[in-house]
Amino acid sequence: MKLLSGDPGQAADELAKWAENLERKAQQYQSLHGRMATVTVTETSSDNRISVTVDANGVPTDIKLSSAARGMDPAVISGEIMSCMRRAQAKLRNQVTNMVHDAVGDDDAGAAIIGQYTDRFPDVDPVPTRAPEPPVYSPPPTSFQSEPPPSGTRKPNRDDIVVPDEPTEEDLYYQRKSWLE
Repeated sequence: MKLLSGDPGQAADELAKWAENLERKAQQYQSLHGRMATVTVTETSSDNRISVTVDANGVPTDIKLSSAARGMDPAVISGEIMSCMRRAQAKLRNQVTNMVHDAVGDDDAGAAIIGQYTDRFPDVDPVPTRAPEPPVYSPPPTSFQSEPPPSGTRKPNRDDIVVPDEPTEEDLYYQRKSWLE
């Protein structure tokens, strides 16, 4: 702001213009604030299995996994979620930058807003992501013939069934039909 002139009438006009300019800027920033509050950005993985939506603050508000994500390695899923979130945040930064330039132009307060988004959401390095191979189902073997166990791990006669040749007195006792006998 330039210094007020010595003429009281001209000084009053300069103060009125200055106040009018402040009021106009306040309305522009109020409009910008309203537009920024409604911004959301959604980013989807290259294979369309995962999508992440972030709000105007870059906070995830929705994460969707398609049914094709079943059976995927959890580490791959979490990595893809984070990748989608970072790409969405970078797009958010670009959208906010454009909104600020459109609403208030290039002033110090607008530059500060853009700087905050640039610091919080840097550019994402393009990393080519390859869609993971879907799991391949292998049916179990049809024959249940077991191979002999390696030597030294089990007792050699463990699978043998041993039956006594003649019934014992105890076997005969329990074969009776009634306990009263």
